[in-house]
Amino acid sequence: GEKMTEKKENEENQNLVHELIQKIDQDPHNAQNYYALATVLVKQQSFDQAEELLVKARGLFSDQPSQDLLTYGLGNVYYATGLYERANATFQTVKDSQYRHDANLMIAQGYYAQSQYKLAFAFALTALEQHQQDPETNELMGDINLAMGEAQAAQKYYDVALKNKNTAKLLFNRGVVEMTLTQQPDNDYFAKAKQIDPEFFSKAKQRLVDIDKLLHSSKEAD
Repeated sequence: GEKMTEKKENEENQNLVHELIQKIDQDPHNAQNYYALATVLVKQQSFDQAEELLVKARGLFSDQPSQDLLTYGLGNVYYATGLYERANATFQTVKDSQYRHDANLMIAQGYYAQSQYKLAFAFALTALEQHQQDPETNELMGDINLAMGEAQAAQKYYDVALKNKNTAKLLFNRGVVEMTLTQQPDNDYFAKAKQIDPEFFSKAKQRLVDIDKLLHSSKEAD
């Protein structure tokens, strides 16, 4: 079962690492190759190797787009290790317009992960200006608004995200918004989330029940 697939995945990753190293040898002047290799290393949780690779690679390029792609990659390494402040400081230095949207989105996610919702909101809004229909950015805007207790604003952003995205997490959170707005325990969004991923749904629903209990007990304590 699981061990086998893990072993297979590791082998596939090893092959991919080998292929990407060959690509770099053949074309050392292409920043994408270093970025791709770092991405695989992050997936393998080889964070130190990924960081070292990107820092070294950055020294090989003088053009802004290549440097910014590698800097963006470096930000992702720090984000993946939970070093959100370091990640954000790194993403902030990305200047090139083609990576700026993604960098702003990652900064917003970093602030969101640290429960700094106002800062997260500001950067997500900037990312959204560049790509108004982007499902990831709209979903994050929904998450931020939901966390700030702005159910109506969250509804608006989740609905835009749902046009191009259909995950159990997104549907569940949209269900939470619906539940808040209608004061009804069940809705179609919950039903769809359960259909897509029953395991995720039951865990998320349990967490919701626990939060609810917590809120009620703290209200009674006031």
